[in-house]
Amino acid sequence: MIQKVLTAALALLISSTSLAQDSSAYAQMGKATWSAFECSALASKLKKPADQERLFEFGYSQGKAFIAALKSGKIERTDLSNNVPAGVMWLMEGPTPDFILGRIYESAQSNALKNIYNVGDHFNSEKEQELAASNKFSSSNCQLIGSGR
Repeated sequence: MIQKVLTAALALLISSTSLAQDSSAYAQMGKATWSAFECSALASKLKKPADQERLFEFGYSQGKAFIAALKSGKIERTDLSNNVPAGVMWLMEGPTPDFILGRIYESAQSNALKNIYNVGDHFNSEKEQELAASNKFSSSNCQLIGSGR
């Protein structure tokens, strides 16, 4: 009998912990999506396939959860305004979450690679591109995003 009560209590604790996401945490997922997608684009430019895949998968999973929470009304407007990049919110239209995430990825990629290939009319050399991408990857703490550390 005691074992059944303990098992039931443990199950309740686990389920309540998994439901403990609040509005702010869901909004942070929108921010994490954008950051991970930007970093994924930089990792691709730097020919770091393991980082590129890790970052893309993290951004994708965070984005799916964010979109689901947004569509079900779990995120308060103030949390959206305070945490989610405008670029994410401008792209929330589309027939499916995957379509929306594709739009967000393309925009984040474009933003991340700004000033990597060229600055104004100056087209950067391959070495300048790699240095700029590496600096941006490092200053954005891309190595920490989605790494589980």
